[in-house]
Amino acid sequence: MRNILVAVLVLAAVAAVAGGCGTDSTAARAASALVATYCRAPEPARVLLRAQIAADTAPNTVRVECAADAL
Repeated sequence: MRNILVAVLVLAAVAAVAGGCGTDSTAARAASALVATYCRAPEPARVLLRAQIAADTAPNTVRVECAADAL
């Protein structure tokens, strides 16, 4: 399950960059939905997801910052 989420997140991010990040972009909507799902996850789950994402995307990185964490 985690590998699927990571793969979809990475592909959506790449597609958003390659195709532009307009608000009407399918890739942008998909990335937004995935990030929202990630940010709703409890912190312990996000720690595990970050580790999995780092392993799956190495040597590259993907970073997501949740607005609620900044408060």
